[in-house]
Amino acid sequence: MASSVRFFIPCYVDELWPQAGRAAVELAEAVGFRVRVVDAVCCGQSLSNAGAASGRLEARFEAAVGGDDSEIVVLSASCAGHLDSVRPPQARPAVVEWCEWFARHAPDRFPKRVDRCIALHGSCSALRPSRGQPSRGVAAMRDLLSRVDGLVVADPEFASECCGFGGSFATTFPELSVRMGKDKLASLRDAGRDQGPVDGIVSSDCSCLLHLRAIEGVGLPFYHVAEILRSAA
Repeated sequence: MASSVRFFIPCYVDELWPQAGRAAVELAEAVGFRVRVVDAVCCGQSLSNAGAASGRLEARFEAAVGGDDSEIVVLSASCAGHLDSVRPPQARPAVVEWCEWFARHAPDRFPKRVDRCIALHGSCSALRPSRGQPSRGVAAMRDLLSRVDGLVVADPEFASECCGFGGSFATTFPELSVRMGKDKLASLRDAGRDQGPVDGIVSSDCSCLLHLRAIEGVGLPFYHVAEILRSAA
């Protein structure tokens, strides 16, 4: 009998980047899991960023996941970080970001080669500590991508700098947000100067990717980590 796992697919992924959700589910199923998607709609981060006190959406999340202690796998470092910040320490069920979870279950090597050079964008949420503990988000991304033969992962020079999205920051300070995004894109494009031209950008946060893609237009393609891994599975 297949093991069961619960996924929380963020609202913006469901609406704007559904291919990432499909890839994540298919990868989990390929390694023997039966995926259940929790009906929580939104983690509440957008309202929290706008200054609203944690409340209805967070309560809806807790109601949707309650009654079962099995961990909730979140397809966004940003949403996982928000939930971790507003929930009590040691809250059950535990919340874990998808890359960190899948790194525990993915094969040591993926069967298909992917001959390309991609630049790695570690979002602020994937980089920052949580509850005083070092983040494993970027390390988990790098670990998973290293299991794909032929794939070259390039690091930008200013890897820890924000892309300029920052949730409500992008709407409160749009000019600054776009300027930061352009700087981040320039850094990502230049990341492969010693390894070959970058032909794509990958991240564990589709929110950053949506922001960068809107600035980039029809240039480089953007991928959630799950999409790259799915192409190698």
